[in-house]
Amino acid sequence: MSDIALNLFPVLTTDFSYTLYRHPYIEQYRPTVGTEQAIRRYLNIDGTSNHYWTTFTPSQNGTKTICKPYDNIYATQAALHTALINKCEHSLSPSEFHVLGTRFPRVEFVLAAYPEGEQVVSIDPYYLRSRRLFGFRAQFRFHPQEEHRYTPKALQLSLALDRNGHQNKNRYADRYTKLAEFIKEYESAIFHLELPGGCTVEVAPHLAKLPVKHLDIKHYIVSRHQEANSQFLGVKNHGPLDQAQKDTRFWFIYRPEDRPLAHDLFRALRGDTFRTFPGMEPMFHLSMHKDYVNGITISDFTQDEIERVSNKVASDTDNVIPIVLTPFDRDDDPAINGPYWMLKYAFLEKHLPLQVVSNNTIANRNTLKWSAASIGLQSFAKAGGTPWKVRPRTESCLIIGVGQAHKLINGKIVRYFAFSVLTDSSGVFEEVRLLGEGRNESQYIQDLSINLAEIIQDYSHRYTNFVVHSTFAIQHAELSSIADTLEDQQMQGHDGAFASLKFNEHNRFFGFAPEHNSRVPYESTLIRLSTNECLVWFEGLLYGQRTVKKMVGNPLHVRFLYPKEGLSDYQRLAYLQDAVNLSGANWRGFNAKSLPVSVYYAQIIAKYLKEFDNLGLAPIDVHTLKPWFL
Repeated sequence: MSDIALNLFPVLTTDFSYTLYRHPYIEQYRPTVGTEQAIRRYLNIDGTSNHYWTTFTPSQNGTKTICKPYDNIYATQAALHTALINKCEHSLSPSEFHVLGTRFPRVEFVLAAYPEGEQVVSIDPYYLRSRRLFGFRAQFRFHPQEEHRYTPKALQLSLALDRNGHQNKNRYADRYTKLAEFIKEYESAIFHLELPGGCTVEVAPHLAKLPVKHLDIKHYIVSRHQEANSQFLGVKNHGPLDQAQKDTRFWFIYRPEDRPLAHDLFRALRGDTFRTFPGMEPMFHLSMHKDYVNGITISDFTQDEIERVSNKVASDTDNVIPIVLTPFDRDDDPAINGPYWMLKYAFLEKHLPLQVVSNNTIANRNTLKWSAASIGLQSFAKAGGTPWKVRPRTESCLIIGVGQAHKLINGKIVRYFAFSVLTDSSGVFEEVRLLGEGRNESQYIQDLSINLAEIIQDYSHRYTNFVVHSTFAIQHAELSSIADTLEDQQMQGHDGAFASLKFNEHNRFFGFAPEHNSRVPYESTLIRLSTNECLVWFEGLLYGQRTVKKMVGNPLHVRFLYPKEGLSDYQRLAYLQDAVNLSGANWRGFNAKSLPVSVYYAQIIAKYLKEFDNLGLAPIDVHTLKPWFL
């Protein structure tokens, strides 16, 4: 594959200027000119750089200033955005476009309106640093009417489902088509722009193409260090990497009326029902003989009954895996699924990793057929077994996945809570550790730094390299504290290397492989956005195939936060390769591989902790050596 078509319509005009009006920067006095409120910008005037209040609207009290594209990147993006809005207001009807956002503004163009909602293309100005190129990012979106949210028709219009109601394997090709429809409908009306001051620029009606790098595919290591290209086949043919305790006991918990479903689940896990899963003993060497299986009924899911059952199971001195059947699911409406979180909390409080299976999953034979292997996999890992690991690029490397579960009231943080998920670069789970908690931000940040340093010290006898993976939800102060801590460790003469990467799955980027009908890039494809930013496809088209067999997720935006300088291209690619590998170390399912587990597990734990808090449950000790959150 030679190029990726990034979702960016580039500005073709390279030599242009625009006009803004600057005012002296006085913090307490922010001028307003007409309807435009001034923005503080950093400008170089006659060789001296200072902050100014600036507007695009002419002002008698302001000083007219002519800017070139690279004088201030953010001002240039704002000028392009202003020109686009002006063009829309003069060339389109109000029903054809919407102006949204303030901090991250965008313009949405209506492709089609349905009773279920609107299909739109949203565009916003962007500067592609790797190519020194200005342009407009474009994303297809669907805005459902509230009463139609999550209905089959709305999901089809959003391109999540295909016309037959199945997961949309052609999602990339369909999104590509929607951008082509946008160009056909609107290009002649809006892509010739007049900037503030009168200069005109042309926007290309095609996407910018970027050269790619290909990281290696994932290699899975199972029993006796055998390598495989498939997690499932590797474990099935050779056995898991490390065994769970042989005397592990399964406790099936169910309502009296759900006993037949419990028997169905038991038989599926024993391997009696489906060819898709040979059973716990052939696959994971865990016996499901009657001597290792207990059953207990639960009359309802009230707090008292949950406590009674969890106490009974906790009294078993063997290595225990409780499996509870429920009439609700984690993803159900919050008014229904409260007992799900109460169950998880009650068992976790007793250091028992609970496996929850919804009755709907068992009752639907086809769903159970494809779920049995994942249920077995999660149960095996919760029992203390290691199903597989991945071949690492960076040896002797501890990955510290950082997540947060802050409590917010009216958008303001009232309690801080951060934790870490520790794995090595092969994906083997180590533990979960608290990083910081409290109501005082400065104390919380200090504790985060101290506890991160403590992790590094505690593991320094086993690892020489330490890489922090953080989720998009981690805030600037927390990221700065992490970088400062790594810098301190480096300055103390630590022999190894330190790095920090931030992963964002909720980003405004997308990309296409123009030469494939599916438009899906190959798995492990990478394009560079700037020195410290790139876009990576953690899943995608498999090499040797021309068609996709399942819906492929979005690429991840990855930013290197530490060190800002000094990393060679080899080191960057090695850290990215480890991240891609870690997406294959997800023990929640045999085909779950869209996020590195360092980030994915942190997101799952954050969800649990927030739900526990919403129910008014006391803070729980997150430190554990078993992956209870699977």
